[in-house]
Amino acid sequence: MKRFIPTILLVVICIGGFWYASSKDFFQEKKDEPKSLITLKQEDVQSIHVKTEVQQIELARSGSGWEMKSPAAAPINTNQVGSWLDGLGLVTSTKLVEDQVSNLSNYGLDKPLGTYEVTLKDGSKKGLLVGTALPIEGFSYVQVEGSPAVYQVSDQSLSALSKEPVDFADASPVQFESDKVQSVKLTWKGQTWTLAKTDKDKVAAEANWKLGDKELKGAEANPLLDELIFLHSTELPQPAAQKPTAGGELKVELVLSVDGKEVTELYEGKLSQDQVWLAKQGGQWAYLLTAADIQKLADAYAGKPAQPAS
Repeated sequence: MKRFIPTILLVVICIGGFWYASSKDFFQEKKDEPKSLITLKQEDVQSIHVKTEVQQIELARSGSGWEMKSPAAAPINTNQVGSWLDGLGLVTSTKLVEDQVSNLSNYGLDKPLGTYEVTLKDGSKKGLLVGTALPIEGFSYVQVEGSPAVYQVSDQSLSALSKEPVDFADASPVQFESDKVQSVKLTWKGQTWTLAKTDKDKVAAEANWKLGDKELKGAEANPLLDELIFLHSTELPQPAAQKPTAGGELKVELVLSVDGKEVTELYEGKLSQDQVWLAKQGGQWAYLLTAADIQKLADAYAGKPAQPAS
């Protein structure tokens, strides 16, 4: 038995050493800690430039809002701009690939697939250049503008930056506060429906309403108002002067209570094949909608059940 004691001790020591090494991750490849690639204050950003293989988008701060410089002028949704800037600050690397890159073409960074850049108040620029995909699925090579390092970044982290021009636009043609609505008169292809509040001084959800001769509670009327608010164009709005809509097949007449007075807003839309251009009378922009969207709106006011999505 005594002759096996050294062997047993050696086995115990080896097991103990293996356990210790494992607990210290000696046998695991070291991974870089996630690193935020860009830090910025949104209030310092003066312009945004998004460039991909197929398009360029340029936004510039204008007073308290933003304007689109490229590809075309359009009304801007400032919340979407803020979300994009948040996304830029949230891009993190999962690994440093090379700290002093010598050949950008090895990573597709000599001709980036995407450039996401901002210009700050002091004139300096911050941005990310996105190269080709890694052999590891779901990751791309990324370089911080002005830095010689190349990082591995998940495509999910970059997804918030890849936008179409319309993603920055205010693409809702009809905008109002539901509680201010006194009546809605909708006309589509020669048929007219009228939704009117009978309790003039109550908020929409608590008021009684009439849809034609049918009495509705607020909970029934609110979805009809939402159908108008949720109308949304999937393309950039166009100048209303270029898309005449007066006298078309669609008309929405809103009567609103503003500062104790009733104000009427008129929207008109013209049908062309399966599309409708809709604009507010006296407004600056026209919005492209589908005839199916308008038919869905009309069916809701006509009391028809919603059709299942095809």
